[in-house]
Amino acid sequence: MKTIMITGGTSGLGKGLAMYYLKQGEQVIVIGHSLQKGERFLEEAKGIEASKKAHYFQADLSLKSENQRIIEAIKSQFEKVDALIFCSTMHSKVYTETSEGLELTFALDYLSRFQLNYGLKDWLEKSENPMILNVCGTGMRGAVNWKDLQHKKQFSPQKVMMHGSRLNDLSGVAFHQNDKVGKINYILYNPMAVRTPGMSEFGNSFFKFIFKLIGKPVEQAILPIISLLENPPKSKLSAHRENKLLKLSLPTYNENNAQRLYQQTAPFLEGIYDEK
Repeated sequence: MKTIMITGGTSGLGKGLAMYYLKQGEQVIVIGHSLQKGERFLEEAKGIEASKKAHYFQADLSLKSENQRIIEAIKSQFEKVDALIFCSTMHSKVYTETSEGLELTFALDYLSRFQLNYGLKDWLEKSENPMILNVCGTGMRGAVNWKDLQHKKQFSPQKVMMHGSRLNDLSGVAFHQNDKVGKINYILYNPMAVRTPGMSEFGNSFFKFIFKLIGKPVEQAILPIISLLENPPKSKLSAHRENKLLKLSLPTYNENNAQRLYQQTAPFLEGIYDEK
């Protein structure tokens, strides 16, 4: 039996994947912000007779302290993690700071994933075939705002969302570069337009219209993800836009920029971050 951990697993793609793997008999750990949605997830698991294999941890993953708490909880309660799937995201329309002084989208969409990547690396390596699948807008064109990674000086909701995808691309490349053991399969995945509650309410009228027009239902959107997880690429690092394999030679995966970002990110976790 595999142990699959999913952030943002109480709605959208995350929940679709969580319910699928519970039905397959796997053990599923869901991390989410809402206690009510978590309780609903556990009730649905009970409805398919999978209550003993469904686990819910409430946490605000935009906080470094909460990510560390989750890392410690997972290590104390589970022997290993076979797959770590990142689906949690936040699309804020206005500049918002966490209680730790970080811009909310940067903290949740990027820094949390960075922290969990390295914090759970040793637990993933206990698995025979460990995988990390990072659901983001991989392959996004554009440059990294090196002078203001958090867009504190000039906040634009859609620009910040796209910027987070570029950061995750470089983070995946750096993780692969820094992985001395070389056992973990790291997959960057862009689902394109999916009809989820968060995306249907985000952006301007044109953006919302496009998502409603071309957005896929969750049940359909999870199929390529499942295929990748069950038939992982031979390469330990890969990027996909739905069923299309992207070239890692694209500028968004620049190796020098990946290490530059890694060096700029580690100080955010000073006192917490423990390089593996």
